[in-house]
Amino acid sequence: MSIGVLALIVTVVFALYLLYDGGYISAWFLSITVAVIALCVLSIPRQIHIDEARIEIHCILELTEIELIDVVSVERVERQQIKWLKPMLASFGLFGYYGIYFDFRRLDWVHVYASQWENLVMITDKYEQQFLVSSDEPERLISTIESARAKALTVLSLSQNKGE
Repeated sequence: MSIGVLALIVTVVFALYLLYDGGYISAWFLSITVAVIALCVLSIPRQIHIDEARIEIHCILELTEIELIDVVSVERVERQQIKWLKPMLASFGLFGYYGIYFDFRRLDWVHVYASQWENLVMITDKYEQQFLVSSDEPERLISTIESARAKALTVLSLSQNKGE
């Protein structure tokens, strides 16, 4: 899909160059396109790291942290369940799927960090924020998050009991 998007952009830039003889419209389109592609590249999700306190979603230049004690649910999501997701401030197929999407079925915002539309996991926190991530091993990711969350809640409970 990324190759198709890049080919479309090159075709439009070339067509604008030929139609407008290299005028300001083609220069503006090229400048804006290069800026958007640069922002997309900087937001490519690289890895998910889970420690004893939080889930970290690492992108090239961005880090999203979700506190484990704030996680309400972690579940596997099939592709047909996300057909109502539409990109608002996001990349759709240019080196992956990431950014802010709107779910027209639930009328809610979803933060997407996926390299593909397969093997998806939805993480929902207590603030009702939703994070959709892709993983090569979704069942393992779910079990790792759930066990780390259980440990974090146990530590929190023990520390609160000591404070009493």
